[in-house]
Amino acid sequence: MPVKKFIDSKVAFISRQIDVAASKIRINPGSSACRAGGKASAAITLELKKPVRARSLSARIYCVEEKKVESTREMVRDDYRMDKELGVQRSTHLRTTTSVMETVAYAETKQVSGEKEYWSGKYEVEFSIPDSAPRSQQWSGGRRVTWRMEAKLDIPMSMDVSSSVEIEVC
Repeated sequence: MPVKKFIDSKVAFISRQIDVAASKIRINPGSSACRAGGKASAAITLELKKPVRARSLSARIYCVEEKKVESTREMVRDDYRMDKELGVQRSTHLRTTTSVMETVAYAETKQVSGEKEYWSGKYEVEFSIPDSAPRSQQWSGGRRVTWRMEAKLDIPMSMDVSSSVEIEVC
């Protein structure tokens, strides 16, 4: 009897995982461009296969600033020898690499709804963007600023359902 109970609980768990994996969250920003010092709103649409008991539905807006950073280091003797064997022309034993450093310039999280059984439906959320917030910017001068809005349904003992969308702050 304990083996059957164990197998039944595992089947129920896997079935829940499959249902959650097929579920979706969609985020529809109120407008594609927001102003610093203004408001950013969105409609969050849950598309669930069946009702789900969750801890919360939360929304987050955040700004990521990326900078290209170059670093130069002395190559290890073996790396220099291997490059030479592969036919890579090097005039020096120094190697310069470029990497991208990310920092979160601003972040705010709001709980849209608390612990309950969630069905498919719509939820509204609104954020205030501070006056001092950096503006969205494509790669320019080795720097990029990106704003994103994300929503997450926190389901205990299961995969969370989440989604994110990029927004523009002018």
